[in-house]
Amino acid sequence: MTAKLYHQNGCTQCEAAVLDCRANADGTFDILLDCTAIYPEGGGQLSDTGYIGPSRCTHARDDGGEIWHRCDKPIEIGQSVHVAADEAVRLDHTQQHTGEHMLSGLAHSMFGCTNVGFHMADDIVTVDFDKPLSAEQIAELELKVNEAIQRDEPTRTITVTPEEYETIEIRKKAKGLKGEITVVYAGGVDSCTCCGTHCQSAGQVGVLKILSHMNYKGGIRIGFVCGMRAVLSMQQDGARMDAIARRFSTSADKAVDAVIKQGDELAAMKREFKQRTDMLLDYRAKELAEKSELCGKTRAVVTMEEGLEANELGFLCEKLCACGNMVAVVLAQKGENLSYRVARSADVALSMRELIQAVNALFGGKGGGRDDSAQGSARLSGSAKDSVEQLKAYVYRRIKG
Repeated sequence: MTAKLYHQNGCTQCEAAVLDCRANADGTFDILLDCTAIYPEGGGQLSDTGYIGPSRCTHARDDGGEIWHRCDKPIEIGQSVHVAADEAVRLDHTQQHTGEHMLSGLAHSMFGCTNVGFHMADDIVTVDFDKPLSAEQIAELELKVNEAIQRDEPTRTITVTPEEYETIEIRKKAKGLKGEITVVYAGGVDSCTCCGTHCQSAGQVGVLKILSHMNYKGGIRIGFVCGMRAVLSMQQDGARMDAIARRFSTSADKAVDAVIKQGDELAAMKREFKQRTDMLLDYRAKELAEKSELCGKTRAVVTMEEGLEANELGFLCEKLCACGNMVAVVLAQKGENLSYRVARSADVALSMRELIQAVNALFGGKGGGRDDSAQGSARLSGSAKDSVEQLKAYVYRRIKG
């Protein structure tokens, strides 16, 4: 067993003896010590990093009570070494973990939520609750957590026996615990069993900022950050808002209204653009239909159009085929990108699923569809105009049979 000194008043340094050193295939080494100040990954909390003597430790794990440290250099078994956890990393992880306690405790007391999942990453912390919360409730929860942080109540930790454990009232009780059980009281708003590291008082959390929330398995997943992570996030948000405000030549407090106004204007312009595009496609479909080639008893249009998007090719094909007795093959090229659509009227027997394969083969593209309509695309190094003439001749032959 490795003595876990990181639980002793925020310990980040100690002297230890090397009990074992194992080489890994990737050139790293796993080192076992008789005691350690480096916290191993567990309970949703990230591992500390630090140094064991001259060797850099990038990760620690708990294997049945033995703490193994992943390091970049070997250390001789039996040697005494100085162990030092990176204090900035420890503080960051401890702030996030203590903030999670306070968030979970208040979510439970305010809204009856149970914490059913917790994960700490390098950029964000997520906690899963078993009940959904409204945006207003989440805002209230964030406010109450930060009020509790400002009250700066001390973190209390007690150790109890399994028998004593059954008699105490705490937010969350784990089942099947044996031996000495550690119970943590955080910020005056939470109590539960926990093996992680914690701030000595709530004020050390600094600030908690909720970044995101989403429905998750019938409840809600909340993403948040604490301490300097929260400060940096707020700086970034402020810089983004200032940039938006400058873009709209307004103040930061009016930037949201400016964005909404422009969004409304853009939506109106898109509606007007769509109406005009529909009118243009109606006109173009009529023009193409009048010039269409008669192949036996069926008319055919094979055309390369300028500036049309893939969905607009579909609309043009639909308008052409609505004329009846029609096969339409419409293409559009933008730079190296070629899009195409093939369609037929309901009274034409030719399969568009087969025709699209011929178009794919001609242009080296990919696509598919149904018997009445299909689409595809290709990347070309040059112009497709010469190939369109070949395609036109092929389509006419297929229609004539």
